[in-house]
Amino acid sequence: MISEKKGSILYTLEILKAYSDEQHLLTYEMISDKLYHGYGLEIERKTIARDIAILQEFGYDVVKKGNRGLYLGFRDFEEGELLYLIDAIYSSKSMPTKYAKDLVERLTKNHSNYKKKKYKYLEKIDDGARTDNKEIFWTIELLNEAIEKKKKVEFQYGAYGIDKKIKLKGDGKFYKINPYFMVNNKGKYYLVCNYDKYDDVSNYKIECISNIKILDEDIKPITELPSNKDFSVKDYVKEHVYMAFGESVDAEIRIASEEKINDFIDWFGKDSSIFKKGDDIVATLKVNEESLIFWALQYGQHVEVLKPIETREKIKKILNGMVEKYNK
Repeated sequence: MISEKKGSILYTLEILKAYSDEQHLLTYEMISDKLYHGYGLEIERKTIARDIAILQEFGYDVVKKGNRGLYLGFRDFEEGELLYLIDAIYSSKSMPTKYAKDLVERLTKNHSNYKKKKYKYLEKIDDGARTDNKEIFWTIELLNEAIEKKKKVEFQYGAYGIDKKIKLKGDGKFYKINPYFMVNNKGKYYLVCNYDKYDDVSNYKIECISNIKILDEDIKPITELPSNKDFSVKDYVKEHVYMAFGESVDAEIRIASEEKINDFIDWFGKDSSIFKKGDDIVATLKVNEESLIFWALQYGQHVEVLKPIETREKIKKILNGMVEKYNK
């Protein structure tokens, strides 16, 4: 049990965190009342004043408003920063619902009860789209360690079945992997790596990884893979907007109108070349072919893939198949 003398400053700090902000001021009398009813401590006004002074000495932003009272100002984050972080947590579909809520609770623990209510309006947890893999944080931690130490990992890998549960692939066999980096793409985490048997780069959805362990074997450097001599993380992420496998192509795309340039930049960034060609708006970029096909089908009403001809023909074949299917 913390003694009254030693504990008063800590309890005063907790009261300031929970019950004060710029719209809710506390007087010494109000703090004294909360110390008594919340912690059973009878603390004099001058002791509270001393504790406040000590907190200020240690860098806590206790703001006094004359005789009206005081409040704890700057916390760990500015309000806008905290709103952004909470939104990022709730937007991540790789995080199980319970863990997302627990993490937000820890993130807001030093903010007043009044502000915490405001942050609840951000909540937008879509349980149906979220993973229920409770190993995910442990998996990310081990992958981070393996990448840092340049060591191979071994894990089992699965995929969702009809019952919406993850079923292990290959009868539960273990995959030996050279891990290179992790990517957050559209709210899902992926491991970009090399499967030890092959000489290309592949992606694994981290929520589908289980029973991971770090091996005492050095990784095969990514620069030793035949097609990745000049590998760039930035270029890889930009080219693989859907985290699809396969080769990248030099593409040329016609964009229907200036209004749709925004959608193009949202997906591919500003590094691509966009210019006028006669009356047309044209963009050129290097992009993973499968990702380009997915994207072109998604925005087909507003874009047209001009090059490569081979990719254009693949899209045409898919579209003809779709028309045939819907005409039946």
